[in-house]
Amino acid sequence: MPVRSSCQPGSPASSGFVLVATLVAIAIISLGAAYFATQVDTLRNSARQLQSWSEAERDAFSVREALQYAAATGFRDEGGLTFGGTTLATDGRRYRLTDTLSVSVQDERGLLAINTLDEKTLARLLSNIGVPAESQSRLIDTLLDYMDPDDLRRLNGAEAREYAAANKPPPTNDFLRTRDQIADVLGWDTILDRLDNVGPSTTPGLRARFIDLFSTARHFGLNVNSAPLHVLRTVPGIDPTKISALIDQRRATAFTSLGQLAPFTSGPIDSDYVGLVGANEWRVVVAKAELPFLLECQLTITAAEPDRPTRLRECVRRPVMAAAIGSPDEFQLALAVDRQTGSRQSLASNTPSSSPLALSNDLRDPTKTVDAPAPDWLAEVVGAAGATRRQAIRSQ
Repeated sequence: MPVRSSCQPGSPASSGFVLVATLVAIAIISLGAAYFATQVDTLRNSARQLQSWSEAERDAFSVREALQYAAATGFRDEGGLTFGGTTLATDGRRYRLTDTLSVSVQDERGLLAINTLDEKTLARLLSNIGVPAESQSRLIDTLLDYMDPDDLRRLNGAEAREYAAANKPPPTNDFLRTRDQIADVLGWDTILDRLDNVGPSTTPGLRARFIDLFSTARHFGLNVNSAPLHVLRTVPGIDPTKISALIDQRRATAFTSLGQLAPFTSGPIDSDYVGLVGANEWRVVVAKAELPFLLECQLTITAAEPDRPTRLRECVRRPVMAAAIGSPDEFQLALAVDRQTGSRQSLASNTPSSSPLALSNDLRDPTKTVDAPAPDWLAEVVGAAGATRRQAIRSQ
């Protein structure tokens, strides 16, 4: 007599198997649907973020183009750029255009021209930031060796052989094209690494703010009306205890003659080096709250070319923390940290007694200022761009 299988169709075991298989299939489909729903939400959020970034970049580009036009048609003097009846200072101060949008313009002649910097000025900078005197000659020689066209090694310098031993690319034997190339120079990379290691936990953007003191523009001289605090400290004759007052004075009214600097000096000033008018190169930085980066553009004014009176050399994205506000002694404090023990060394051991650091500790920080009101012609550009965008959205 044949035995009936328990798995034959219609049997309880068969029905249970089908039920389990169905439940498993439903679970798989549900998991798949949930996964794809999550992916769709992720893509939707990414699209919204990209749209927000796109709109924020559009505002940044509007500001950049307005400045480019104003630089081509406006008037430049000691105060900066005059256009539409108002003046926009080019000393790096931050102008607030809206609650989320700001711009700053830095005249490159107010910075240290690293490609044409003389050894004495470079030594003063290194001394002011706390580099020991015995280390300064190496930093100066390695920088000069990196840029000069020959392969002859200075006494404390470095050429291709030393870079190979350090597992680094050889010197370019040419001018620096970007200020970030400082990190490729032997010795300088150590300083930047130290600033970078200290900065994130205490003062974000420390490394970036140090590099921002330099310019690769090949100009001569220094514009006192646009130089930041650390650059002013390198100028012989300027009293380091009066730099805060000097910056306050020029923010109120730009200097129009070197004689007006007399109350802020402690000796003669080299009139061939110190000037009061900016160069033809500007560093424009636009920040937007919706953007996780800064938009930095190098603007060159080419007045001799009527068909192209201004030129954008390059535009790059930089970390937001590069715009953080630091203290007057932030570099000295960072370089005074002993890497092995983690303790702070005495600044007096690294800084000469005549250093402005010892004389300015009791001074307020002139960099912590309220954002300046934006000129009407620049604020109107942003407002018009926003109104046009809103109108376009409503018409869709």
